[in-house]
Amino acid sequence: MWAIRVLNGPQAGDIFPLKEGKIRIGRAPGVDLQLNANGISKEHLEITVIGEKLLFTDLNSSNGTFLNGTKVKGGALKLGDKLGLHNTIVDIVVMNEIPVARGSQQKKLMQPSSSKYFPEKEGSAVPAVISRSPAIHQHVSQVPVPQESYFGNGQYPIMSDQDGGLPPATAVPKNFSEKFSDSIEEKIMPGFYQLTEQFDFRIVLMGFVGAYVIMITLMTMLPMKQITADSISIESRRRAVTVARSLARGNEKVIRSGDMANFSVDYAIREDGVDDVYVISKEGRILAPGDRAGSAPKELGFFKNTVLKAGAHESSSEFGDGKVGAAVPILGYDPELQQNIAKAYGIVIYNQGSLQMDDGRVLSLFIQMLALALVSGGVLFFFLYKMVEYPYQQLNKELESALRDKRESTQIKVKIPVLQSMLTNLNSLLARAATSTFGQTRGDLGAGSKNDEYFNLLQLIGFPALLIDAKGVILKGNAAFPATTGISLMNIENQKLSAIPDQAMQKNFTELMQIASAMTSQLAKDSLEISGTKFATSCQAATTATGEVDCYFITISPMESIEGQAA
Repeated sequence: MWAIRVLNGPQAGDIFPLKEGKIRIGRAPGVDLQLNANGISKEHLEITVIGEKLLFTDLNSSNGTFLNGTKVKGGALKLGDKLGLHNTIVDIVVMNEIPVARGSQQKKLMQPSSSKYFPEKEGSAVPAVISRSPAIHQHVSQVPVPQESYFGNGQYPIMSDQDGGLPPATAVPKNFSEKFSDSIEEKIMPGFYQLTEQFDFRIVLMGFVGAYVIMITLMTMLPMKQITADSISIESRRRAVTVARSLARGNEKVIRSGDMANFSVDYAIREDGVDDVYVISKEGRILAPGDRAGSAPKELGFFKNTVLKAGAHESSSEFGDGKVGAAVPILGYDPELQQNIAKAYGIVIYNQGSLQMDDGRVLSLFIQMLALALVSGGVLFFFLYKMVEYPYQQLNKELESALRDKRESTQIKVKIPVLQSMLTNLNSLLARAATSTFGQTRGDLGAGSKNDEYFNLLQLIGFPALLIDAKGVILKGNAAFPATTGISLMNIENQKLSAIPDQAMQKNFTELMQIASAMTSQLAKDSLEISGTKFATSCQAATTATGEVDCYFITISPMESIEGQAA
């Protein structure tokens, strides 16, 4: 069963189950789920539960809704997501089956007080919230609760601290992808993570980029070598066939005249890259050059398997020793067949090595490619390191600003899920840490603190009054303030004076605070017109033991009250 858990604020630790349908969350007593924290609107957020799906919509709240640190208007929720209702952080959990009894003791059921979140049924009691036991945080399950695990009449049992919270979650079977990811994370990545602990991160990143550059360069050389070899083979065949054509054309007249002694191969043997040239008869005997006439060629297999099969067509073949053979038929007229036939063949043996690059050229090419890759890798490293460094710089600046201004929340725009999750946790930590300081209290301070005294004094003032910290942040207002000024406290609390929509009131309060800070022992006075009625404004500074201003009390009272005191 889906539930939300409050992580900070006055209700920190509370867990609220989410039933099927729409649930409205806010401060107003009439909402489905009431969260009593400053900054939350009366109707702040609506969550819709549809089976296993969880959707949410911001109800035009004053201070906004944040999903994992990013301000949004709505969307889908999943297990572990953190929602920020202004400065109040809640996360999405799934509750495991809750046992009804342990031994012979039956669990007690809680009755909702002012919430309509769980509609009451006659003869049943339904809790609005699970107990605040810290143990609950350790037993939030990832397995939805079967409906059969609850009482048939809609009752939900509550675990007490003495019972040790909810039972442990049932393990969810992992699929192959999750197992593979876990295996990588547990067996391989720890070694890489240790590098960042032993060396500067910049050096580690540079090492990875350098290794990547060298690997890519080597991987590039392998296909390039194959492409070069294919190109050399094609070019060798082309050259061999070209020389063989010239040889065949040059000896066609000899075939026609029948004077076999006039065959010539001298001009072909002089071509660059040619290892051997000869004219061979159909019977497989060399006709030229003369000193080899009548003998069989070394490439007799090439002649029988390739040349004779091609007949009157050109042919070529690659030998295993890096050589290429090309044959072009020398045609002559056959009176019996009354057509030109191949009476001999011009054979050219071409050495591919003449076109191949030597080791020096290969090494030179590798060095050139490596140099270019190192330059591009250096540029990649620079931008990659800056991209890694940037979110941490932004986060550090935000944290420094939050600590300096005593803010409870920070926000960065970098969309890295892990970083946004960390930011949410930091915001929760800042909110909790702020409870020990004055300037950013949100009404959830411990009893007996100095801030409670200030707030109590504020409520004792019969006139409209505000409590403002030394930096000009409006901390609190009493009930009389909105009734007189028409300004909602929800819109100005925890905001700077600039949040007050009345410009004259802003200026009046600012001047009073300046006077009060200069003369902390005296009451600063002025007047202000509100809705056509003139009021007296007063400001008293409260100081620390060292004499520094801790806060300001500003009151708005009828003019006659001040005049009466003066008289």
